[in-house]
Amino acid sequence: MQLSLEQLQAFKVTVETGSFSAAARKLGKAQSSISGLIMNLEIDAGFSLFDRSSRSPKLTPEGLSLLNDINAVLNSHHNLTSRIANLAEEVEPEIAVAIDSFAIPHAKLLPLVARFEQKFPHTSLLLYTSPHQHAYHLISEGKANLAIALSKDDYPQQFAFRGISHAHYCTVVSNQHPLATFAQVTPQDLASYRHLRITDTVTGFRRFDSELSTSVWYSNDASLLIEGVKHGFGWAELPVASIEKDLQSGVLIKLPTTHQTVTFPHCVDMIWHSQGAMGVALNWLIDEFTQLGKVLMGKN
Repeated sequence: MQLSLEQLQAFKVTVETGSFSAAARKLGKAQSSISGLIMNLEIDAGFSLFDRSSRSPKLTPEGLSLLNDINAVLNSHHNLTSRIANLAEEVEPEIAVAIDSFAIPHAKLLPLVARFEQKFPHTSLLLYTSPHQHAYHLISEGKANLAIALSKDDYPQQFAFRGISHAHYCTVVSNQHPLATFAQVTPQDLASYRHLRITDTVTGFRRFDSELSTSVWYSNDASLLIEGVKHGFGWAELPVASIEKDLQSGVLIKLPTTHQTVTFPHCVDMIWHSQGAMGVALNWLIDEFTQLGKVLMGKN
């Protein structure tokens, strides 16, 4: 049995439009051509696909049973041709991006992801949550094509990077924490209470030296760290953009620290492997993240 895509498309559009003439208009063919394609499909199948006893053709039970399969074949053909076109145009079949939640909040990231979906519908997108230094490791290991993370003092020679924004931090506690009642909070006051810090699974829960506290807890999950602060387990230095609603509602309190009276910025960098392949999708993401950084800094 030789079934052609043209036959399947004629069947599909006839079902969608409700008539052979409407399908012909939509496909830019003569009605006789559409009728002939469907008739040949019925001959090949060995049974009728449409009941023609009324003015508008109706699917027979056999036609209805084939509808989903025919749609699946046409969708697969469309995906195949699109992927072939993408590969010919050097559009990557897959892109992996490592995102530090403290560098760019998810709410700001999702509109960019939506634009990516529209621009590259056949490119798989892998989004890694990469706290602390994890993003750099993923780039080094070739597991990510692009990373958005808080900047480091230096990068390996094989890294290309671009500063795109700033993440403003402040020192916060739960509104139920003892420090929330202080009119001023000195470094000595902070030292008396637990410091909550972010880490990652590669660096591990190694005891980093804390300049401001002898008691430190760690998490490799930004959301869990914020929840820990909200539950009163300790104080933390967190990006304002990630806790803005909690600050506005009073769930979290910005501490009036004497050593840091205003929010302090951390540079946000975009990093990629300088020796890696630079396809269409990766270049698009680099441009889009650059523009997003300008928006976050109020330059657009």
